[in-house]
Amino acid sequence: MVEDIKKLQKSYPSLIAYKVIGKSEYGRDIYAVSLGKGTATTFINGSHHAREWLTTNLNMYMLEQYAISYQKKTKINGYDTQKILANTKIWFVPMVNPDGVTLQQQGLKAFPKSAHAGLIKMNDGSKNFKRWKANAKGIDLNRQYDAGWKNISNNAKGPSYSHYKGKTPASAKEVKAILSFVNSINPEMSVAYHTSGKILYWNYKQTTHYKRDLAYAKKIGKMTGYSLVYSGKNPSGGGFTDWFIQTKKRPGFTPEISKYYKDTNPPISEFAGSWKENKGVGLYVAQESYKLYDNRKKTEKDKLEKELKTIQASARNLKKYYSTNIKSEKNLTISKAFTNDYNKVKNNRKRLESKSKKLPLKYQNQLAGYYKEINKHLEHSDRYFAMIKQGDILVKDEKDLVALFKSGTMTTKTVASSEKLAKSIGKTDSLINKTADSRIKKLAQNKYTKKAKATKKNTDYEINRYKVSNEMEEELNKKQIAAAKRSLATLNKVEKDSKTTKTKEKYVTYQKVENYLAKRKQTLEQQLKDLEEEQQKDVQTETAS
Repeated sequence: MVEDIKKLQKSYPSLIAYKVIGKSEYGRDIYAVSLGKGTATTFINGSHHAREWLTTNLNMYMLEQYAISYQKKTKINGYDTQKILANTKIWFVPMVNPDGVTLQQQGLKAFPKSAHAGLIKMNDGSKNFKRWKANAKGIDLNRQYDAGWKNISNNAKGPSYSHYKGKTPASAKEVKAILSFVNSINPEMSVAYHTSGKILYWNYKQTTHYKRDLAYAKKIGKMTGYSLVYSGKNPSGGGFTDWFIQTKKRPGFTPEISKYYKDTNPPISEFAGSWKENKGVGLYVAQESYKLYDNRKKTEKDKLEKELKTIQASARNLKKYYSTNIKSEKNLTISKAFTNDYNKVKNNRKRLESKSKKLPLKYQNQLAGYYKEINKHLEHSDRYFAMIKQGDILVKDEKDLVALFKSGTMTTKTVASSEKLAKSIGKTDSLINKTADSRIKKLAQNKYTKKAKATKKNTDYEINRYKVSNEMEEELNKKQIAAAKRSLATLNKVEKDSKTTKTKEKYVTYQKVENYLAKRKQTLEQQLKDLEEEQQKDVQTETAS
């Protein structure tokens, strides 16, 4: 089986995959094989019982024949294999009980000698294991599932070749592996193949979906020719499909293939008939699984759509905060109500988005319009928040620079404050321009950037005079007279331009700064004069010598 699984995967690498989902009580790997590319899933398994290994052959042959049909684009029993496997992924666990099958087929030689006495004892003293059903620890795996487990009748008193349900449900490693795997793949429908008798178990104390599941069972019964066994006639519990139906509230079926053989495996001669009877079952179940999946996802989509309509209305309501209710500059604020409503919309959108992403693409597309509008209002809100926050930063930066000028401070700190204001103006301008509403844009410009730009322009002349003064001072220290003279000329021009512009445009004059710059200029002019005189004396001395 393992060799064949690997060969099949190699032959159909884009269609078939496999993995080990657990180990048996004696450490044998339990394999799961997937067939198909769909998001809906269905689950088929075989050989829960050791002597029922013909179901493994059926699982494996079904897997292979469906893959061949998919590749050749043919139909099986009228079912379009390629279409079905494009929508649904069929998961197979062909051999749930590898220890039991090995013991039933090979006997004691396949197990350590230390285990022989125990195995013989569980087999009532016989070395013939052809009747063996349990796993190699003497637990009947199809009596291990937690569905009516406590009430299972006809239970062996201890580990046995058959009918021992174990001390607690789901205690066998094989069952634990199946339970974990089923929960991970979340199948819409399950089929657990057993032998023998050509009958079909289909229900376990199910009332909610009785009619639905009966319709499926009748269809499978008609395909296979198997007689339906109703739950009222066989309420033993503990089986895989009993658990699946009861826990998942989804359809589960247990076909018993082959004509009846008592206390042994059906011979391989029964395979051809069993395949003929069941070759369409996997595809039918996969097809119906997709319908169930799609219907379930549509129900989820409808529920999400209802919630999205409410969130959409809340998102539209955000517009009053970032546009409609803003009548003047004083309304350019971020209220607590705005923040709360925004966060509610954003959090609810995030919550629903994570659910929407789990839907099929066609349903995601149907919901896309709601998210588009919700996102639009959130985006406008985000831009508004960013603009107001940056605008408030700009107001503070402008005030900080003005405070330095009023105090008469003209240092590198003042230059840094001016540069900070310039960057803040640029950021604010950029965010204001991202605002879609031209009316809000104009109000924000008047409140934030208009005054800041005026202050920047008003103070730039003094900042430039200070920078040129610094350059001149450095040149004088290096006794670079020519360069210092050029800097003085530049300083005079900037000073003249400053006075002319401020007189013409009625800019603010910060007298303390003016006094400081004027005094500093006088000092620099005197230094230049002294340096020139010193240089002249040096020339005269050199000439005389």
